[in-house]
Amino acid sequence: MGAPDLAYAFSQARLQARFGMRPAASEWQHIAATRDLGALLQLLRDGSLARWTERLATRPAIHEIERRLREEWTVAVDEVAGWQPEPWRPATRWMRWIPYLPSLQKLARGGRAPAWMRADPVLGPIVAREPRERGPGLARTPLAPLSRGFGRPADVHGAWVKHWQSLWPDSGPARAPLERLLRTLRAHRTRIAAAPPEARSTDTLESLDRQLGLLFRRNPLSPAACAAYLCLLALDVRRLRGALAVRALRDAPVVPP
Repeated sequence: MGAPDLAYAFSQARLQARFGMRPAASEWQHIAATRDLGALLQLLRDGSLARWTERLATRPAIHEIERRLREEWTVAVDEVAGWQPEPWRPATRWMRWIPYLPSLQKLARGGRAPAWMRADPVLGPIVAREPRERGPGLARTPLAPLSRGFGRPADVHGAWVKHWQSLWPDSGPARAPLERLLRTLRAHRTRIAAAPPEARSTDTLESLDRQLGLLFRRNPLSPAACAAYLCLLALDVRRLRGALAVRALRDAPVVPP
């Protein structure tokens, strides 16, 4: 991309360092082998995933875990955005809403909102509205571009992608690898959607991890490296969330019907 590449030197150095700090297979194996929630949290606080769990209580409930992970994700995205050249920061910051997309898609389809959504600082004000008012109600919030996803058919993910693309500066060479990234993610979602209910997503997620890793390594000094890194980080957080959720639910008291 010529001279503009130099603008990414600061970002690339930090992304490369963080990429190298991702949990190794042995760390994930140790996490899987630790069955007690308290012991797992202690293990995590001494490892590469410490930042995600340091504010959790000793025995957090499942919704506290998920809320904290969403908060930490926002902090992480904003940190990475601050490393980017100014023209690309808005597109990077837009990735902070990724964890909310499944819940917003459910609301867009008219799904009933569980209690945890009502207590969430982002989703609560949306849930408080009548279902038909939820999409228009986004107009005065940072999620305004997602209001078009509340149409028929509901497509919050599509609305998110469309706005993300609109935030890319007009830079032809930079857009091509980002488009490849989007195609990779779409193919992954298609495979997950087509899988039978009993299928496990492990192989598909590992394949996506490898593809994103290749995109990161093959597109240094570019916004694609930043986007690929954040997608990889999202996979790590998803895996961490699953490990914590299973143990939190195992520890949860049984409520009589």
